[in-house]
Amino acid sequence: MRNATIALLLLTTATPSLAMASEAHPTVRVIGDSHVERLGPMIDRAVAEEGYESLGHLARRGWSASRYIRENDMTERLTENGAPDIVVISLGGNDRCGNRVIYRKQLEWVVAEAREAGAQRIVWLGPAASDMERSETSQMVGTWHERSAEWQSEILPELGVEWIDSRPMTQDGHGIDGIHFTVRAYRVWCQGALAAAHLIDAAPADVVAVERTSAHV
Repeated sequence: MRNATIALLLLTTATPSLAMASEAHPTVRVIGDSHVERLGPMIDRAVAEEGYESLGHLARRGWSASRYIRENDMTERLTENGAPDIVVISLGGNDRCGNRVIYRKQLEWVVAEAREAGAQRIVWLGPAASDMERSETSQMVGTWHERSAEWQSEILPELGVEWIDSRPMTQDGHGIDGIHFTVRAYRVWCQGALAAAHLIDAAPADVVAVERTSAHV
């Protein structure tokens, strides 16, 4: 009888903690440049389907890390719908910094703002691949993307950020400008990046294969 009573007490004591854990839904906020106009809603839906609580997204067309620094409102905008546990950042496509030391300081500022907002995890989607044969502009932008991606890949992991190389996921499906993408291509990018970050249960290669197969149906 004594053992049964102890077991009952332990079960009763543990139940609230288990209930609280099962009810906990990590919050996710997305922020970035024009790519987030398409990626943002897709990420919101995808993480919500996985049991996260989406806090929405903020897309600012043409914005770079340095523009966010000048505006100095990133923490405020990240927390306008609540404190995020996870921040997904898509920046780098408009970064034009030619000095690695200065660029590191810009990236450090963005990371510090995300942490100030409450982020326990920061997932950074690196610059996408451009169709450099489309035009002189897309070639120039593609060159900037490559440099920014190289520096981000070296700097951001040192800052405790989960950096995702977007280039392998964005080789196809460019829009007219050779810089942005079709809806289908954004979907491939979204699902591939979230899978690489283990925010959804899917393999990036499988997602790409399915999307490419669907395109020929």
